[in-house]
Amino acid sequence: MKYKILLLISILMNQYAISQIGGTRTYPFLNLDHSARIAAAGGSLITVRDNDISLAYQNPALLNKSMHNHATLSYMNYLGGINNAYAGYVKHYDSIGTFSANVFFVNYGKIKGYDQNGNYTREFTSQDYNFQLGYGQHWKDKFWYGVNFNFIYSALEAYVSTAGSFNLGGIYFDKEKRFTTALVVKNLGVQFIPYYNKHKEPLPLDIQLGISKKLKYNPLRISIIAHDLQIWDLTYNNPNKRNKTIDLETQKEKVVKIPVPEKVMRHINFTGELLFTDNFNLIMGYNYQRRKELSPEQRKAVTGFSWGLTFNLLKYRFTYGMASYYPGQPSFNFSVMKNMSDFKKR
Repeated sequence: MKYKILLLISILMNQYAISQIGGTRTYPFLNLDHSARIAAAGGSLITVRDNDISLAYQNPALLNKSMHNHATLSYMNYLGGINNAYAGYVKHYDSIGTFSANVFFVNYGKIKGYDQNGNYTREFTSQDYNFQLGYGQHWKDKFWYGVNFNFIYSALEAYVSTAGSFNLGGIYFDKEKRFTTALVVKNLGVQFIPYYNKHKEPLPLDIQLGISKKLKYNPLRISIIAHDLQIWDLTYNNPNKRNKTIDLETQKEKVVKIPVPEKVMRHINFTGELLFTDNFNLIMGYNYQRRKELSPEQRKAVTGFSWGLTFNLLKYRFTYGMASYYPGQPSFNFSVMKNMSDFKKR
């Protein structure tokens, strides 16, 4: 296949690749960064409660009154000619709670098709969509909960598939202590129409737990997110690695025992936000698993690191995010958010 389809398999499937389930779950596009802030944060930010409606796409418990009548658009220039876009809108009602509507779209570009003998057949296109409706509500003093319903539509060449799933979220938010903890269950659902025959595939379930803490006399807010908690061992032994240890007696490669701290770290993402003013902030992220899975042995460079910035201009909030998946192969994401009520004030 052409470079694009190889890249699609190796990067998209392995962005959150796990040795036990890698390649066994469908709709991996659901784990792609959908907004610039998420990209800059390293792929997940389920613990920050502010007016950024893109965060509620992952954790519906973050939906709140400050997001009322806000709309956002994002565009991401991914790898190998792949592009994605995201749009969202939020409406709050004091009596019943906060609602959101989102759509996430991935276009894989034009791909040349070949048969099993390597003969060129035709050029085709492929797209994935996630249509989402969300609801969030306050419970008691410091607790919020929410649910997202996702309708997934995928068209890969002539193969079409649909599915439905839920994102369930809850947060504990202490405003005085500037502390948040969150629990999210993502992509809990089932395939309605499989790509081929009647063979239904599992969705990319992801259980996440995170905490955030804003320092009192410092602009820094630190977030630590643990992902894929439904699987303990996320390590992967690369059969193509250069530096192998050979057993002299059996002449076979020695299986290296993975220490517990390494297994723990594969679950962890780190995010730091420098909240200078209401009009300008910096974001930095580190995805440990992404660095271990996607970087080459000899030259890791900044693989796994990400960064971005947010600034306000003319009553619009702009966010730029960049994430490195491989040396010299970053992704670029741009987002803009607007309070639609500003138009009525004029």
